[in-house]
Amino acid sequence: MKIFFQEKTKVEIPTQQTNYIVGSDLLAKLDGILTKHNMQYSSFLILSDKKAFSLFGDKIITSLQKLGKPVITSTIVSSEQNKELNKVTEIVKPYFQQGFNRNTCLICLGGGIITDIGGFIGSILLRGIDCVLLPTTLLAQIDAAIGGKTGVNFSMGKNIYKNMLGDFKQPALVISDVDTLTTLPEKEIRNGLGEMVKYWIGWEKPSFDELLTIASSPKSEELAQIINMCQKIKIETIKKDPQDILGEREKLNLGHTIGHSIEGASNGKLSHGEAVSIGLVSAAKLSLWMDMLSDDVFENILKNIISLGLPIQVKDIDKREVLSAMSLDKKGGTFVLIKDFGSLITGVKVEEELVKKVISEVVL
Repeated sequence: MKIFFQEKTKVEIPTQQTNYIVGSDLLAKLDGILTKHNMQYSSFLILSDKKAFSLFGDKIITSLQKLGKPVITSTIVSSEQNKELNKVTEIVKPYFQQGFNRNTCLICLGGGIITDIGGFIGSILLRGIDCVLLPTTLLAQIDAAIGGKTGVNFSMGKNIYKNMLGDFKQPALVISDVDTLTTLPEKEIRNGLGEMVKYWIGWEKPSFDELLTIASSPKSEELAQIINMCQKIKIETIKKDPQDILGEREKLNLGHTIGHSIEGASNGKLSHGEAVSIGLVSAAKLSLWMDMLSDDVFENILKNIISLGLPIQVKDIDKREVLSAMSLDKKGGTFVLIKDFGSLITGVKVEEELVKKVISEVVL
């Protein structure tokens, strides 16, 4: 077992302390990690993506069984359709059939859909039980599993309104095992890269060379270092604004106002990271048109997003559905815009005509 980085942070409520661990060969040592952190539970519930469970489930169950406590499993296919409130009752049925209590821990294994659903379930079971997140995708390790935002979707017609029902629930522990990323298809790496580009633009970390490293075949320690870098950016931002009310945490929504709406309207055609990539291009265009961003920086952003193999436009999506999804956006129709690399402006109101114009350029 190799632990390359370990971060600890307290987020507002002193009892809500999260340990973040990044390393290699961690899943099989879950029992030892829990013991080391004095995390003693009466039983364990597992929520897992079916594919992730087929790859890593035996390791985790074998490890947890060393602690001599009951382990109850519920597995689902990771999809936005399964991330609906009405699906939650089916997901938790195995837990109620066998029983649990306030000293039970929920272990969530999979990508961002699983960590979002799992965090939400952990916040409502018996009004809250501990969660341990085991993110297995690049996107989840750098973003979705970090920070305590949970949520399920609401659908109306063809549109999926992402994370409209949720809560803040800080996990007790987040373990990012970089070995799980070797099983991912190229599309999932691009999915994570979309969020990494957000950090590069907004915080100037990782560097673009490091983004190119992720797009190739980095060594475990190089990968862990970049993941840790992204996690620290998000953790430090969240510590300043844990409940998302001061505007600081809003910076993390760069590229998401239009990106989420495009993702919902695409009905599964685009991954989250791909939609965020288009959302970042949209934010850059708006920033340019509103005289906040220079031509040179805009061209740099556009050129480098393309060079990473990320999309800057999407076809065959109804523009009206994108606009409809935006009308229910949690951010109240405001945007995070760009002044320069490392310099963002939050809460920007944009004229409706400009919004329609940018959507007409990125949705073909």
